[in-house]
Parts: sequence; structure tokens; C-alpha cells
Amino acid sequence: MDFPDTHHCFLCGNQNPMGFKLKFIEDNGDTVSEVSIPSQYQGFDGVVHGGIVATFLDEIMAQAVKKSGQKAMTGTLTVKYRKPCRTDEKIQIRGRIVEINGRIIKAQGEIIQDQEIVAEGEGIFVIPR
Repeated sequence: MDFPDTHHCFLCGNQNPMGFKLKFIEDNGDTVSEVSIPSQYQGFDGVVHGGIVATFLDEIMAQAVKKSGQKAMTGTLTVKYRKPCRTDEKIQIRGRIVEINGRIIKAQGEIIQDQEIVAEGEGIFVIPR
């Protein structure tokens, strides 16, 4: 299975006029990005919707997998919400691969706001046959 990059991903695509256009750097083995999520993505007033939080965790872990040279898709995603993630305030997202076993890649990620982890995730990514 091929994964063509059309640059229209709403998180990382630079060709999506409605997207976030995230940029990624490497920091001590982690893949990292920073962004502020506007209030149109809120659930409760002033709080980023939980599904959007999960989406950012999935993206940072997928980018960590991509940076390793692997092409894989999300198999499972588990999210722990620790604190409300506030809209319109900067967050840092960090992700890393923790294990590769054949076609299975295990990754972890977190969202940090004001130097506190507000959400963390674990993903299992599968390399297609």
C-alpha cells in the first residue's frame, strides 16, 4: 500500500488553506512541534475538544514513525486526559517510538501546556504488507 503525500493533511500539510501547517523538529530523540489551537476547536468554553487533543497526539506519534523511515498506519490509539487543554494558548506536542517488533511500532506522545502534561497517548502503528 502506498501513502502518497498530497500536502493536504489538515495538521501537517502546507497546501491545506484551513490546516495548521505544523512544523516538526527533533529534540533529544523526540519529534516535537508547537502550536496554539484556536477556540473554533473547543468542546467546553476555552477548552480544546477531546477529539482534537487525540488527533494531535496521533499526529505527533505518526510523525515520529515517519521520521524513522517507516510507513505505517495507526492501529490503536489510547489517550489519557490529565488536565484541560486550553484554547488559544501555546502547546508543545512531543512523540517518540518506544518499540519496533516486526510490523508493529509502539509510540508514545504527550501534549504539554505551561510545562505540565495535559494529555498523553500511546499508539500502535502497523506497517502494511
